[in-house]
Amino acid sequence: MTQNDIKLSVIVLFYFGDRWIKECVQSLEKQSLSRSSYEVILVDNGGSTPSVKNYEGRSQIKVLHFSENFGFAGGNNKALAHVQGDIILLMNQDVVVHFNCLEEILVAFEDNPQAGIVSANMLMISSDDHPDQHAAIGKRVGQYKLTRLGYASYSTQETDADIIPVEFVSGNAMGFRRDLLKDVGNYLFDARLKSYAEDLDLSIRLKKTRWGMYVRPKAIVYHYRDEAFSGSLLHQFRKLTHISSNRLWVYFKNYSWCKFLIRLPALLWGIPSKVGRPDGDRKFHIGKFVVAFVLIPYIFTYFCFRAFQLSKSPKHS
Repeated sequence: MTQNDIKLSVIVLFYFGDRWIKECVQSLEKQSLSRSSYEVILVDNGGSTPSVKNYEGRSQIKVLHFSENFGFAGGNNKALAHVQGDIILLMNQDVVVHFNCLEEILVAFEDNPQAGIVSANMLMISSDDHPDQHAAIGKRVGQYKLTRLGYASYSTQETDADIIPVEFVSGNAMGFRRDLLKDVGNYLFDARLKSYAEDLDLSIRLKKTRWGMYVRPKAIVYHYRDEAFSGSLLHQFRKLTHISSNRLWVYFKNYSWCKFLIRLPALLWGIPSKVGRPDGDRKFHIGKFVVAFVLIPYIFTYFCFRAFQLSKSPKHS
């Protein structure tokens, strides 16, 4: 294998990911795409996932150890220094990748030179499900759409399309051309965000360029969602505050003061609206909505404090 053989580099960032790593890596190693055409980069973010060491020395696998937790944004930014492919695919740790996924991502880029980002078709599952990596590819596609309230809403639909244009792509299972970085400020994610809403920021920046964003229905990734709703009440409170203030910061940094203030009421209303119907959940949770609504003043105050702090920090590392 030489550097010229590698067409695609897959980055998987692990943070306390021992429970996911075996299934995730196995699905990435068993792909229809020739194994000499892609590399897999496994990142132990902050020394949180010791089992990453088990993959050291394997062919076409690189293992990176970060002594500090740089978050999803900073961790992926740093991992980019180690990729060889011109197409880079980011994966969450809690996924199973369909047998044809990587090949379909590459085909989508080859057939669509205007595509800067091609996201996989993300289908939500729970720990009770047993995804079949070789399952027949149907017409159902999972994708995110930006709402008027500023957050991305997940939904599924049926389609016969080979590729679907979108205005937002999730950082999970997101493929992109290395060349687009020079058009979005020479950095991928805003490391100040740590984790969450970094993909929203990238999507907004990319919309100002010549590149398009798409979802490839035939490139399927199964995403376990149990982790998103787990944790103590204190953990969930901190997570809600962090994610919501991140979302406000993204619009604050990318819009003028006037446009931000005009959008602010809708953005604030979007906080409980997003909590009331989590990704992949058909049911609206009125209790969660009310709790998040009551917390809006606190979240906005926290955002104002963070905005002052973040404005003095570098965008990327």
